[in-house]
Amino acid sequence: MRFTSFSYKYITKCLFGLALLSYAERAWAAELVAHKAFYSLKLGTVSEGSDFIGAQGNVSLSLEHTCDGWTMSQTLHMILATSDGGQVIQDLRFTGWESDDGTRYRFFASNNVDGVRNDFRGRALKVLENGTGNANYSIPEELKVPLPKGTLFPLGHTSWLIERALAGERQVSNTLFDGTQQGVQKVTAFIGKKMQYGEHISKEQGTLLGPLSQRPGWNIRMGFYELDSKNSMPAYEMEVLQLDNGITPSLMLDYQDFTVILTQVRLDDIPLPDCS
Repeated sequence: MRFTSFSYKYITKCLFGLALLSYAERAWAAELVAHKAFYSLKLGTVSEGSDFIGAQGNVSLSLEHTCDGWTMSQTLHMILATSDGGQVIQDLRFTGWESDDGTRYRFFASNNVDGVRNDFRGRALKVLENGTGNANYSIPEELKVPLPKGTLFPLGHTSWLIERALAGERQVSNTLFDGTQQGVQKVTAFIGKKMQYGEHISKEQGTLLGPLSQRPGWNIRMGFYELDSKNSMPAYEMEVLQLDNGITPSLMLDYQDFTVILTQVRLDDIPLPDCS
């Protein structure tokens, strides 16, 4: 089904509301925080002729430091209601680890739609001197994907976007590899004006979520393209409210004929480990 791989990429990319320490050896400059977040899910806009009339579900995300990198875990449960009275049920699990210096990455993703399951597992390694590398999958077996110079993993990509936003840039592009599909993608992002706390989320939501959400941020619209595609239209899009500390209070997944809205309903700080 067309939307299956879409939600795979959307969720695993945009819900990395990332967490990093300001270690001297790490690859990112943005100051991001470790956290655990929970999201509600509902249907947004629906185009004429769409087969989908409703959506419900939930998402959880956890990012935790391991002294030399960060572990990521995320689950999605989504039920889409169709116009003929049926429903489509999707369950997604993702776990990953990314090194502080941005050169090593491990991942596992499992996507189950109405009982049909697809898994991806592997490792990726980049050479620090020139930024090239390779991803080697164990599932699918013996699949190898070359990583062009400058390719970023999920944590590095989100931090890079925040850095570009802080620098005042409005349109940026880079390449991304997250392992949830078999290839590298080009991501073009359009960054809105910087908003202070109170402009981007309500005071009620900010109070509910706590001080981690009370930060400035930007609306960022992202288009995802296959790396070698000459198509001017993205394969899919999403829009996120990205705070400067990596927290993502809300996001919109654009499935072309309908959208899904995720709203953060709980946000917990995760203590940093003792790495002495």
